[in-house]
Amino acid sequence: MSYDALVIGGGLSGCSTAYQLARDGHDVLLAEQSTYPRQKLCGEFLSPEAQSSFRRLGVLDDVRAAGAEPIDQACLTASSGATTSHSLPDVALGFSRYRLDQMLFQNACMAGVDGRPGTRVTNVHGSLRNGFGATVGGDAVEARLVVGAHGRRGRLDRTLERPFMSETTPYVAFKAHYAGPAATDLGNTIELHSSPGAYCGLSPVEDNRINVCWIGHTDALTEAGGTPEGMLNTTLRQNPALDELLTGLTRVSDRFEAVSQVPLMPKSRFADGVCMIGDAAGMIAPLCGDGMAMALRTADLVSPLASDFLNGRLSTRTFRTSYERAWTDTFGPRMRLGRWIHAAAFRPGAAWALVQSCRALPPLARWIIRGTRGRQGALDDASVAR
Repeated sequence: MSYDALVIGGGLSGCSTAYQLARDGHDVLLAEQSTYPRQKLCGEFLSPEAQSSFRRLGVLDDVRAAGAEPIDQACLTASSGATTSHSLPDVALGFSRYRLDQMLFQNACMAGVDGRPGTRVTNVHGSLRNGFGATVGGDAVEARLVVGAHGRRGRLDRTLERPFMSETTPYVAFKAHYAGPAATDLGNTIELHSSPGAYCGLSPVEDNRINVCWIGHTDALTEAGGTPEGMLNTTLRQNPALDELLTGLTRVSDRFEAVSQVPLMPKSRFADGVCMIGDAAGMIAPLCGDGMAMALRTADLVSPLASDFLNGRLSTRTFRTSYERAWTDTFGPRMRLGRWIHAAAFRPGAAWALVQSCRALPPLARWIIRGTRGRQGALDDASVAR
């Protein structure tokens, strides 16, 4: 079987890229190793930039109709008790990946994508110049372009011997949905709480649930008995504001979603000719709440370039350099700012200083919020031109 493009990974960036390439008339195979619907570790916060991507994909109205919760306030607290609250520049949405990923996968398939859930991709080999071969669920497949949309780290990264895979990181992350009377107290606010050795985000999603998602040091997990519940109660509840809110919540998820070795180090956009997008191309610190928008935006950046490459309008070299430049220009500044904020959130003194500074200087808080995300509708400015 032969395709123009093989997209590996059916999350936000993979589904969006597959949809856009199919809409441009290309034969696309989209392979996702999991089946839908599925929970996924994520802050589940959709910024206005993400909503712009959904509008271009034609699914924004469906997301809103499915119960996405509006979010227009942000609250940041430190374990010392310091608190600061600010209005968001525009209204965001809270919506679960359990519903969203399946919606985007079905949208891609309706556009003509050959979507294969529950399918693993192995034996990827070849080059952008000469094309690729791969084994997709036992089938031999050829493709002129392979797009890696498999997430933070995975089997393909090991196969391609990407340098970051040899590095270890001291971070683990967990997520679960909660419900209860305290859910109404959160209202239309995303809350970010810092504790010694960890930080936690809470935001509303559909069906009157709260997404509780946190990242912490592995040593904090060990000291808490090695369980997410222990870490939540031992480490994160040292923050009094978070402790008060969690007291009125009950976990409704069957289990915690968990990820170890969370990679926040820089990554390359190409590995042996495979084009990386979403978290596979680079992951911003979770505290920034911009990961979903970045995943969708990378798809918006790469899709017109990939289409031109497949149509012979861009050379191999121009395709690579254009995508690298667009990615760096779009995400470089916010990635650097995100790493700085991430480091501060793990240190009680730095977290206190950050919260107090934002409280005393609201323009600083607005600058940080805007600096860690893109502009709504930015691609409509023709920043990526064919």
